[in-house]
Parts: sequence; structure tokens; C-alpha cells
Amino acid sequence: MKQVISASRRTDIPAWYLDRLIDFIHRGFAEIPNPYSGKPVTIDLNPDHVHTLVLWSKNFERFLGKTDFFREYSLYFLFTINDMLELEPSIPPLENRLEQIRELSALYGPERIGWRYDPVVFDENGAVATIESYIRIGCEVARAGVRRSIFSFLDMYGKVIDRNKRLGLKLVDPPERVKMRYTRELAHAAENIGLTLESCSENMGPVSGIKPAACIDGRLLSRLAGEPAPLSKDPGQRSDCNCTISHDIGSYRDMPCPGGCLYCYANPIVKVPERKEA
Repeated sequence: MKQVISASRRTDIPAWYLDRLIDFIHRGFAEIPNPYSGKPVTIDLNPDHVHTLVLWSKNFERFLGKTDFFREYSLYFLFTINDMLELEPSIPPLENRLEQIRELSALYGPERIGWRYDPVVFDENGAVATIESYIRIGCEVARAGVRRSIFSFLDMYGKVIDRNKRLGLKLVDPPERVKMRYTRELAHAAENIGLTLESCSENMGPVSGIKPAACIDGRLLSRLAGEPAPLSKDPGQRSDCNCTISHDIGSYRDMPCPGGCLYCYANPIVKVPERKEA
């Protein structure tokens, strides 16, 4: 069976490492370090052996200028669009990204795009990723024909906590009751807009209208490509992740993300502001 390729959960390849991805395609394989052992792993990228190339990004501007390099692949796009520029210093303005999703939808079809409103970040004053922002972006996403929206709450991993303290960001992990109230409001907003709402690696329990997401969904990819994709659960992901198995060609070590998002759990290149002496 053909394999699904993920590019990538580990870094934003379309925004920052597109030329490297194109080089991989020219060579017919990607050689990347195993994220645990560091030993090189070779992943076959021959179009005859690839079911779907899944592209994750916050900025598809460069990709849209080089679509010809990907014409032999069935593509699926996971497009993260938030409006938190104070935490995402290298992301283009919102209207620029909304134009990108319109272009992607026109070129490939809206059913090949999942909009990720991710992560939902809270600070001491409440939600930074607000319900109002979801509605504003979601209305434009829906106008582009896209119907799938996915969200998750920020996970306060050790490196996130450390960065939070160093930079004085005041990000918090809110109580479950706050998350549940937010989630119910989000579900109501999605229904009003005409979007489906899925939760990524979150246990929503009794919240109606929300199903657990498989961001990489073998059944969906099978339908889009017209041939079967792998359907088994990906053992390399978190226990609450429902994604089906794929081969990721990103690298935390060799592809640190210049996006520098201040909440990032991967390996961002964060520019720490200099502290002035009193």
C-alpha cells in the first residue's frame, strides 16, 4: 500500500524549507535524522509510492508560487490560521493568509483543506485566541468553501513553561471548566458559520457537536485520492492523537523553525528581546 507523507509536524516546511522539500522530490527520497536516535532515516518520495503528501503550514505563500513541483502528488493541506501576531512574530498579516486559503481552495478544491485554529492560547486575561477571532476567520474560510475546522488547546510543555517565564508572556493553562465553556462557545460558533469542528488530541467528553480529529485521516485521504490509504493509528503520536500512520520528513534538529512562535513546542528560533539595565 502507498504511504502518506507528512511535511511536517516538526517544522513549517512550506513556509521555511520549501526548497529542501523540492530537492527531496527531485532526488526521489528524503534522508532525515530519527528524532529520538539521531540516526539517518530514508523515506521514499517516488510519486508512484506516495498516497498523499500532507502539507502543514501557517504560510503557503511560497508554495503557491511553486505548485508545478507538486503536480504528481495527491495533496492535502492543514492550514493553521490564528490572529495572534504578538505571539507569532514572523507570520504574514491575516488578510494575506486568508487570500492564500482562497487560492488553495480554487486550485485544489476546498475538501483538500483543513483549517487549524491551533493552538487556543490563554493568558492571565483570558483567551488570546478569542471566539470572535474564530468567527471572523471562520466566515472567510467558509466563503472559500472549506468546511473542516480543527482546534486544540496549548499544551504547557517544559520548554513552553521555560520560555513563558523567560519572556514574561504570562501564558496559563486554564481550569477545565474554562476550557469546556470556551469549547461550547466554539462549537456554537462553528455551527452558525456552517463549519464542522474537530478537537485535536483533546478529550471533549460531553461537549456535543465536536468529534475527535484525525488531522491526517486515512479514510478522508482514501476518498480524495480514489484509492485506499493506510488506516491504522499512528503509533508515533500522542495517545490522544487519532491520526492514521504517516511518515514525517521534517526534522527538529536540521530544520529549526524561523517562525519563532513564542508558544511553540517544537524547535523554534525565538528572538529573545534584550533586557535593558535599570
